[in-house]
Amino acid sequence: MSDMPAPPLRPRVAPCALAAGLLALEFLVIGMIFKHVIDFDCRGNWGIAACGTASKSLAALYCMIAAVGLFSMLRPALFRNLLIDAGHDARPLLLNLVGFVLAMIPVLMLQGATGTAMMAPAFALWIAGMGLILTGLAGWLAPWSRWRAFLAQTGFPLGVALIASGLAPALAVRLQPIWQIERISDVTFRVVTMLIEPMGYDLYVDPVRKHIGEGDFILSIAPACSGIEGIALVMIFVSLYLWLFRSELRFPRAFLLFPFGIAASMVLNAVRIAVLLLIGLHGQPELAVGGFHSHAGWMMFTIVALGIILIARRVPALHRTPTLKAARTASLPPLWRDPVAARILPFAVFMLTAVVAPAISMTPAMLYPIRVILLAAAVALVWPVLRNIAWRVSPLSWLAGGLVGVMWVLIPVAATEGPLPYGTLSGGMVALWFLFRGIGTVLLVPLVEELFFRDYLETRLRGSDIDKPAPLARVVLAALITAGLFAALHDRWAEAFIAGLVFSLVARRSGRISDAIAAHAAANLVVFAVAAATGNLAII
Repeated sequence: MSDMPAPPLRPRVAPCALAAGLLALEFLVIGMIFKHVIDFDCRGNWGIAACGTASKSLAALYCMIAAVGLFSMLRPALFRNLLIDAGHDARPLLLNLVGFVLAMIPVLMLQGATGTAMMAPAFALWIAGMGLILTGLAGWLAPWSRWRAFLAQTGFPLGVALIASGLAPALAVRLQPIWQIERISDVTFRVVTMLIEPMGYDLYVDPVRKHIGEGDFILSIAPACSGIEGIALVMIFVSLYLWLFRSELRFPRAFLLFPFGIAASMVLNAVRIAVLLLIGLHGQPELAVGGFHSHAGWMMFTIVALGIILIARRVPALHRTPTLKAARTASLPPLWRDPVAARILPFAVFMLTAVVAPAISMTPAMLYPIRVILLAAAVALVWPVLRNIAWRVSPLSWLAGGLVGVMWVLIPVAATEGPLPYGTLSGGMVALWFLFRGIGTVLLVPLVEELFFRDYLETRLRGSDIDKPAPLARVVLAALITAGLFAALHDRWAEAFIAGLVFSLVARRSGRISDAIAAHAAANLVVFAVAAATGNLAII
């Protein structure tokens, strides 16, 4: 990273961002694959109780992680001391990777399975996998000696927060009887109707049975869809906030957070259902029902709860003394001039769009131009930092990248069956789609991936900049880990692993990240050219 401005000495921020992003990505992948990808009827084989336990357990983990974030607002000094050595040792990330692999093994066991024979092994692997995922990230964030000191100081309050948040999803379900569910369901139905009717659809609306839709897609907004569980979850988090911060808050004004939380939850849940309905009306009913009746609801309500709390922290009228930003915040550079953000933010946008696209379209590749535009916007935002890269490239780097591309295309790959990646586009729109696909594949993706994997992550793991010496063992270990993570993003993981090692080699040889970017771009240019010429985009 020597050819870009050195990041300010903030040893806690970058590893924490990496840990948060990695955990979010792992949970999203696990939730989506087990909920929507594998061919397994959980309720039909295991029963409602077992399936509900599995689903609520993942939701409980979301809530417990959110509770840790809430607790960090209460004891910021303790968390700063805990994370002062974050990223000190890369070995715990291997533990995290092992945990993710263990959690995914049940995919092989449950695909097309029937009966309960695999239930106990699957739960055992999930528990072990989740434990190792969290343990690995905890070890990456702080050495165990700091964790022991931290837990000794936080003790009872943190334990209460974790237990309460872990029980929140189950408690939210149990609290349903105390709410006027029918009235909330009526309000939800009316709001959804008001949102959809102005759009010109020929809607079938039945206020009595709460049915709304058009043609073959009719949505029933049952009491379970009213968001009552999510509203209860938000109320639990608000209650937890009021208890943890009771010494700072001004009562009874702070109780206004309860009606505000209920109103925000109801409005956002109605928007969620309206989006579900629109997706179904546009010919994708399975995606609509499957994509939204999942952990997405729990995640949304958890985010709503934290959002309400963050807003409350910035309202002086709710506090006995105004909540001031930490002094160190003022010293941080703006986002567009932050060298760490320049390496992480574009990649985060790239990964987020990769997750969202399949959730909103049955042909996610058709949305690639939109992903390119968003990715280009993220790169443009941090360009004041990126333009300082030493854009010198050795001819050997171009050659190495070209050879990687030739290796990639010489390994045969069968064309995929099913809809074309550009969906229903035709004529000039197809040409435009290919143009955006080429820009993303050849220009943006190499830049974004190399900045994150080779310039940021590998440098952190190695403990030195690209052009600085480091112990051979750390150099090799860092290259292997980043190549492995890079390969995990690709269907053709073996080829991607070799490519990752080559890109590490050219960057290390020259001491410039621009050589890795150029090699990656050359490889992708060869691959894209062959894929476009043959019409077999599965090569990419």
